[in-house]
Amino acid sequence: MLGDSSQMAKTVELTEEIKKEIGQHFVLGFHGPTLSEDILILTKAPYYLGNVILMKRNVAGSGEGYAGGRPQEIAGMMRSLQEHARNAGQSIGLGVGTDQEGGLVSAFSAPNVVTQFPGAMALASISDTESQSSLEITQRVYASQAKELSLLGVNWTYAPVADVNSDRRNPVIGIRSFGDDPDMVSKYVLAACKGLVSEGVAPSVKHFPGHGDTHVDSHLGLPRIRKGLEELGNVECYPWRKALSSETMDAAGAELVTVMTGHMSLPLITGKEDEPASLSRAVTHGILREKMKFEGVVVTDCLEMDAIANTKGIGSNPRSADDNSTEEWYGGPGIEEGAVQALEAGADIVMICHTFDKQVGAIERVWTAVESGRLNLDELRASGERIKKWKKALGLEWGSARLSQSWDQAKWTQVKEESAKVSAEAYDGVAVLVNSTVIKDSGPLLPSNATVVVLTPAMESYNAAVDDAEGVLRTQGGAIRNTAGDSFLSFVNSVKKHAPATHIVYDQHTPVAVQGSDAIIVLRNADRSVWQLDALRSVLKGTGRVIVVSSSTPYDLISFNAESTNYAHIACGEYTAPALDVVADVIFGTKKATGRLAVAVQE
Repeated sequence: MLGDSSQMAKTVELTEEIKKEIGQHFVLGFHGPTLSEDILILTKAPYYLGNVILMKRNVAGSGEGYAGGRPQEIAGMMRSLQEHARNAGQSIGLGVGTDQEGGLVSAFSAPNVVTQFPGAMALASISDTESQSSLEITQRVYASQAKELSLLGVNWTYAPVADVNSDRRNPVIGIRSFGDDPDMVSKYVLAACKGLVSEGVAPSVKHFPGHGDTHVDSHLGLPRIRKGLEELGNVECYPWRKALSSETMDAAGAELVTVMTGHMSLPLITGKEDEPASLSRAVTHGILREKMKFEGVVVTDCLEMDAIANTKGIGSNPRSADDNSTEEWYGGPGIEEGAVQALEAGADIVMICHTFDKQVGAIERVWTAVESGRLNLDELRASGERIKKWKKALGLEWGSARLSQSWDQAKWTQVKEESAKVSAEAYDGVAVLVNSTVIKDSGPLLPSNATVVVLTPAMESYNAAVDDAEGVLRTQGGAIRNTAGDSFLSFVNSVKKHAPATHIVYDQHTPVAVQGSDAIIVLRNADRSVWQLDALRSVLKGTGRVIVVSSSTPYDLISFNAESTNYAHIACGEYTAPALDVVADVIFGTKKATGRLAVAVQE
């Protein structure tokens, strides 16, 4: 095995061929809307980087040079990078990935680039009809995303999310999950994978073995999931086991599917409190490879997340009542050492998204590990064969039609028109009427002649997967430029299309009072940001009708107690403009709330 110290270490002379091999085992990001000097350095000698990740910073923004809104420039940038890699002596094309889950995690969803589609929980909230199922809509949504990404030169997406959101306090998964039922999640994961591979884009099903049953964000610390193998297999691992089995994925599709490992500790399986699954041989090789028989490419989540990168330690999940251990988390191994440990664990590709010095340092640390014999070169090459097989299935051999295609504006226009229809149809079904005492019939929740006050919460940090960290929405000091939020401002404008409305941005410091008007109050994770519930109690003391909108998870009103019950509660699965537009239409009766809750909620 890669890290078996019982074998005599065999030193290796580091050749250009070996450096090219090692380069295939990394996926790295870069900064800026054009090909930076950093990424050009990384994709040629001596690093020979084999895979890149594009992020929102690469495709969206404003100002001179930004490719956002000009998809042909993004496609041209990718063609140039592929040609650069070919001229540098790379033997096969670059894997080009991005986080395109839909919903709130949509790196390419910028104006006039990739269409905004619903995310996982919103899709799972769509009810089946006689003509089509929610799963069919999901497959079509992911196929549409893949078609657009492929035209832009992207061949790999870090989606779908297979995490089962079994802990409603989860700060990083939540609406990125298809729900809290493992079987339902597995069906949606399969539908998403089928949609992506149908258009030649590789899925990366994440975050193995499951990030759903934790309320610690691995961007910020090390989550610990204290479950044994059987319990893990019945919940966390279930979507991977079912959706990626040979019985459900055909051979052609299976060749494209990859798995992303997550940074959570499984001490009852590994016997180690502080070993993330992504760095664990027992998890990556033992469970995913040996027990689940997964033969495809395995990529880690980004090693710049604090569960790996923070070497000082900032906390972990509270232990169960019967756990007598006293060990605390003292930090991760660091990015460079983490890269070696991930490859030792059985990962094929290591992800490092942001920092050039860390990226170079990690590659060079792997060079040293191969030279010293710590990393077994034969096993690294066997891993490289999996990558090569996957890339060939993607059509990334030099001279392939995929890598030689030129920009086709007519095709792009056609695909965008098709996507707009798919997106609109999907979003029409995401609104769920969770509870209502406002109306007793099928009429509108508010009439068009209502005098309405719309209250939206001041923007807070959501989580590191969703928050913009590149200065597009924040000042250099980290302050949010637009405290109202673009999607909430869009919602207010949608309401104004139906009735006169005023807008209040409420926060935890300013008292809220609404008298003599009907009110629409938007909540965003109010079960955790409870100051929003204080505002709701104040609004409910008014004399008008109140519409409560859960713009993220539908857990907002769990255990909520208020003297007044004169309100309706609508959930929409995400605070994107299209989802909230549908909510406005539902409130005023021009559309029906036909959705269903994807998670169990009892108010």
